Amino acid sequence: MTLQRPAREHRALSATAVDALWWLLPVSFLFWLYRDAFATWFVADDFAWLSLFRQVRTPHDLFFELFAPMAQGTIRPWSERGFFMGMEALFGLNQLPFRVVAFATAIADLLLIAWVTRRASSGTAGQTSEPRLAGLIAGILWTANTALVRPMTWSSAYNELMCPLFLLAALALFIRYTETGQRKFWWWQLVIFSLGFGALEINIVYPAIAAAWILFQTPSARRAPLLRSLAPLAGISALYFIAHRIAVPLPATGYYTLHFDMSVFKNLALYCKWALVPEPMERFGHRHIVVILTFAIGAAAVAGYVVTELRRRRFGVLFGLSWFSLTLAPMLPLSDHRTDYYLTIPFIGIAVLGGCAASRYWRQPPIQRAMLAIPVTVYLCAMIPVTGQVAHWWRIQSQAVRTVVLGVIAAHQTHPGKAILLDGLTSDLFNLSVSHSPFVAAGVNNVYLTPGSELSIAPMPGLVDMELVVPPAEAIWHGITHDEVVVYSLESDRLRNITEQYSRELAGHLVDRLPGRLVDRLPDRVDAGNFLFSWLLGPQWLPPFSGVRWMPGRASLRIGVPPGGKTLELDGICPESQLLAAPRHLIVLVDGIVAADTRIYDPEATFRRLFPMPGVLAGKKTVDLEIQVDPVDRKDGQDYGLVFGKIAIRP
Repeated sequence: MTLQRPAREHRALSATAVDALWWLLPVSFLFWLYRDAFATWFVADDFAWLSLFRQVRTPHDLFFELFAPMAQGTIRPWSERGFFMGMEALFGLNQLPFRVVAFATAIADLLLIAWVTRRASSGTAGQTSEPRLAGLIAGILWTANTALVRPMTWSSAYNELMCPLFLLAALALFIRYTETGQRKFWWWQLVIFSLGFGALEINIVYPAIAAAWILFQTPSARRAPLLRSLAPLAGISALYFIAHRIAVPLPATGYYTLHFDMSVFKNLALYCKWALVPEPMERFGHRHIVVILTFAIGAAAVAGYVVTELRRRRFGVLFGLSWFSLTLAPMLPLSDHRTDYYLTIPFIGIAVLGGCAASRYWRQPPIQRAMLAIPVTVYLCAMIPVTGQVAHWWRIQSQAVRTVVLGVIAAHQTHPGKAILLDGLTSDLFNLSVSHSPFVAAGVNNVYLTPGSELSIAPMPGLVDMELVVPPAEAIWHGITHDEVVVYSLESDRLRNITEQYSRELAGHLVDRLPGRLVDRLPDRVDAGNFLFSWLLGPQWLPPFSGVRWMPGRASLRIGVPPGGKTLELDGICPESQLLAAPRHLIVLVDGIVAADTRIYDPEATFRRLFPMPGVLAGKKTVDLEIQVDPVDRKDGQDYGLVFGKIAIRP
């Protein structure tokens, strides 16, 4: 007897170790496949979120930054605002802690996917032989999908990892409630579900996911009371939807406009394809025929398994399809913004489906095992190389962004108070960095591109006004000659100061383009909020802030006239509170001649006006503008008339 007990304990420990291995294999695969993510720096939208921390000075500011609608009307206090502000407060611009949190969240997702799949594989669909295999395969399938690259490498997509954590955790608690009847699990589910709204709006479909579990994974005799238990959750989802629509109306224009037309079905077909075939597969060197064959094999396997299960009246298979459909549905009307990382959450349903299929067919005759092994192998052979390549590509791109941003911060410390011009940026690097104002997060302003950069850079539509990023050559020349500007060029993995070399090139360019004395050159555009143009503004103007500048009731400026200059352009802002009190009367004089006499009415808080230049001024190279506005607001002894951004004379 004493010999049998150690033997039993040894077998129990061995079984525990083997079971732990089943859980840890997908986690190890995650670390291996996304190893490049740990060195991937911030890009694009990350910088908008990183700038929030500098805007928090009071508890009211914190509440506003956490819960005010932002970025297409989203309200995601945990997965975006709180995540970025908390991590930046603790670690600054060090990307590694951000990635560690992302990996920790993905690991939690993986473990929950495996747990739910184990339950689904051994539920009412019929007892299967190896639920551990079901959890393993589900985790591997989900991890390998290229949809995960952006959430794993891009902090702005962290919501795609946090949201399934809430959905899966709530579902796991609900499953425990259905198994044990203990109300504590139901209440904890309610708490987790409610908190999930702070991660991503897709959380709204959770009651439908729980209902799908009841319908397809629980005995029919218990379905009615369990479905009734979901009524409070459905009510919360309905209230959230109504409140969100009141606070944030649906966008009528832009990428996030909803299209309820036939494009929904096209989008569905596209996402179904991306679920089985890497979206960038052809861009990474694979032939089109390989893409078609990969999709055909995967689609045939999914359809064959589903049809077989339904013919045998094993309806548990519909849970995975329900998850996929329910979590994908909110994305389908976004015809102008289709991206593969939107599949991160929906693909969990396909992964569960694949795990259940593996569990069912693993110990079947060889032909049936082949029906499982072949499509899984084809899927992994297609996904794994492309996923690794895409993750590596993002690492390389982000390192170039890191070089630029940290290089600018170092240049700012070396040349405090000076504007920094960047030379030699590519379109990709510009769109991932400068176009998103990355330097604001580090407290660095007045960073621009060298004149002429706009000719070689193709900015993404709607992101940035290139004129505000590329000052006129005449303004740059004045800044360089008055020691207000330094110029840096991107070379390999660093920024190099090329101010002297660039000043010689710029002088030659200006002489060739406009013969005459350089000191007499005035730009034909004045960005009022840019200190590089302050020498052109009269003393009446208030100091610049956030790229714009207030004027009182009257202000003046000097500006150059381009050859054939015929139109005066004024871009500005008039706060709604002022316009509600009274329209603004705007008068513009050019060299003392009235060129504009107009009114600004509500709701033109942001206005743009075009006026013809007086004909008597034809041939002049410079003019003096005087802008008058009435009425003005007076606060703390200072008059406030209008806010101006761009003032220009166009051909």
